[in-house]
Amino acid sequence: MQLHINIKNNISSTSCWWVGALLCASLSACSSDTTIQDVEEHHDDVPMQFSQAAINSPATRADGTSHNLEQGFLVSCWKAFGKSKQQVVMDKYEVKYKQDLWNNSSRWDYVGTKSTSTDGYYQDQYQRYWDASAFAYRFYAITPCPPHDEINSFTLTDERLVIPETVSFISQTCENGTCSAVSEPYSVAQVECPDGSNNNDKDLLNNNTQINKSATTFTRYVALPFHHITSKVRFGIYSTNGASFKLSNIKITAQSDEGFITAANGYTANLSTANMLSGQFNNTTKQTEYVLLTDGSGTNEFSKYNASSNPYWFQCENGLLQIPQQDVKLLLSFDINDTPYSDIPIAVKSGETTIDSFTWESNKIYTYLINISDLKPLTIEFSAELAPWTEVTGSISTDLEK
Repeated sequence: MQLHINIKNNISSTSCWWVGALLCASLSACSSDTTIQDVEEHHDDVPMQFSQAAINSPATRADGTSHNLEQGFLVSCWKAFGKSKQQVVMDKYEVKYKQDLWNNSSRWDYVGTKSTSTDGYYQDQYQRYWDASAFAYRFYAITPCPPHDEINSFTLTDERLVIPETVSFISQTCENGTCSAVSEPYSVAQVECPDGSNNNDKDLLNNNTQINKSATTFTRYVALPFHHITSKVRFGIYSTNGASFKLSNIKITAQSDEGFITAANGYTANLSTANMLSGQFNNTTKQTEYVLLTDGSGTNEFSKYNASSNPYWFQCENGLLQIPQQDVKLLLSFDINDTPYSDIPIAVKSGETTIDSFTWESNKIYTYLINISDLKPLTIEFSAELAPWTEVTGSISTDLEK
């Protein structure tokens, strides 16, 4: 068996959910008291508001359905961040997406009182106002907003993000076309507004990328791009041989000398030294070997698949949700029959290869492309591509509220 291993990495930007906190006029200074009061005095001050994703540019999912981010989020905010006069502006505020069907409008809202009804908040929350003398501002957020009776078990401060041990993270698998139903519990956003007079707000989870696109400094908003704490992995297999053959008994197994993480409870990030995506998964469950994918039946018409227009994706083209891993080894095995339509029994060839030392990071999707380029001798070419996570994509466009 002759194996040709060719590994390539193409890095591009990661995808995210977009939510915007907008500033709709020029900034004016508000109170510079050392403590922000529950009810601030204001005159011509600019209220801090949150905008909604525009109907004509919603976030989209890879399954073809479209969704605005309507599930709400939890946000903490500070002004004069990192300075001696740093103050908490919002301490784990619950932000809700509200629709006015009568006026055909929607908005994000955080102002209200504690209530047992579905429309109320888990705590009393007050209108906040921009202070032009107190930049930089920092926003840390997590979506969806946890249930009211669980919010107090979450920590969202300037120093720590803590998702409690009651939250489970589980690696997803796919067996003979049936993928395990695993949801991603939470996504996070971390943004800095360093200067109130310029449009240079930064997404701290994406290489400090500038995220606001307003034409002037007087109609600006602060976007909150939510990034995935977890990663995804997917596999495509195809042939450039041109012959018809049957492929079956496909199996992809992950191995790690330190143990492949299959489950975890809770997540912690030290925000004083790193960002929200550089945390640790708590109470991990590990296995030496973990079967990610099997496909016993395979396909009888494998020659029709190719890398560019019609790849064979093992029924998991959206990717399998995984807990980020270090130094992963992948083992690929399969059976191949080079004359599947013959009535004469023939021997089945087996292909097998190993790909060493891959690391899966948060907010990334890793695509492994396997090309069976020849049968005599059996030749397997392997390439790896790091691509944007396309599970959720899109940008925000808003009409500024004045």
